[in-house]
Amino acid sequence: MLPLLNLGTELFFWFLTFALLIALTVLWHKLAHKKARHLGIRFVALLLLQILAISSVLITINRSGEFYSSWGDLFGSKRNLSKIAINSNSLAEITQNDLSHAKRTALGSLIIRKVITGEHSGVSDVVYVVLSPKVAAAYTSSNNPVLPTNYQVVELFSGFPGVPQTWIGALHGIDTIEQLEAQGQIKPTIAIIPNINVVPAQDSECLNIPKGAQVETWLSDDMHRFARRFLGIDNRKWTSFGYSTGGWCATELAVRHPHQYARAISLAGYFSPSFETGINKSMAKKLISEYDLITTIKTSASNPALLVIASKADHFYYKSALKFVQESSPYLSAKFVEIPLGGHNLQVWHPYVETGMLWINEQSANGN
Repeated sequence: MLPLLNLGTELFFWFLTFALLIALTVLWHKLAHKKARHLGIRFVALLLLQILAISSVLITINRSGEFYSSWGDLFGSKRNLSKIAINSNSLAEITQNDLSHAKRTALGSLIIRKVITGEHSGVSDVVYVVLSPKVAAAYTSSNNPVLPTNYQVVELFSGFPGVPQTWIGALHGIDTIEQLEAQGQIKPTIAIIPNINVVPAQDSECLNIPKGAQVETWLSDDMHRFARRFLGIDNRKWTSFGYSTGGWCATELAVRHPHQYARAISLAGYFSPSFETGINKSMAKKLISEYDLITTIKTSASNPALLVIASKADHFYYKSALKFVQESSPYLSAKFVEIPLGGHNLQVWHPYVETGMLWINEQSANGN
């Protein structure tokens, strides 16, 4: 097997590309005849070289940005996770077996992968739970863990396409949380990182799709129930934090579920559903109207604190962010942070994970 995000897979494809290129260079004189057989071999060899070269480049890009986690995700297929998923309403509290099989980072965080079926959404998919070092210590030091009273919960969202692991890997989100906690700049943190792209080849925009996946319910009600049952946490409000499409998801959930989220951070996000694939135009138009956040803010008591981070060079997202901040400012607290340089990519966003986490701490200190 060649896992899509594995370095070995990337190197294997580049090896095949260069091996074929060298072989063609060395043997080209033997294929330089005008016979049909030689023409056919040259055509097939050059076509295969092009396919391998393009595949190698795309695999490298995918490893860098972590857009797809598997070949199935890439080609729009997905194994039936419901067969191995644990129904969240029968989920037991975290066990020593969970802890022993968790991945431990160099600084002491524990990363736990669970496959669950949402009690209300019916969605079966992956969710990662990351316990920062101080929280992890509470769970590993006793069979009856006593969490620090000042812990916080942050729900993290990827983009589309995208995978939860990006927060752990390429974006260095967990590294940032660990370092800030070690420096005493943020509270002990529990990170909940669910998959938002639950239907192959469909950009659901984290919404409840009529007669389709109930993604909004999966990310809000189901994640909160899962975390309470699995981790034994209380009903304190969370922070939602996402990049790109995940930025939209974070804002949408906080605005529409103020009883569950106290604040939201949009990193290079936008503020109205923007469907890429899998939703027809009439359905998209209906959902855009239903999920008009400004209307929700104006007509309800929803007033979460918002941090909006956008790059001026990232034109679509920047304009969307400015417009939303201006329109929402009379009704709620929305802070805007401009990224001075860079476009729409993980390297630009990485330093602003720290900006977001420090803002959460500031809001919490102010009682927000």
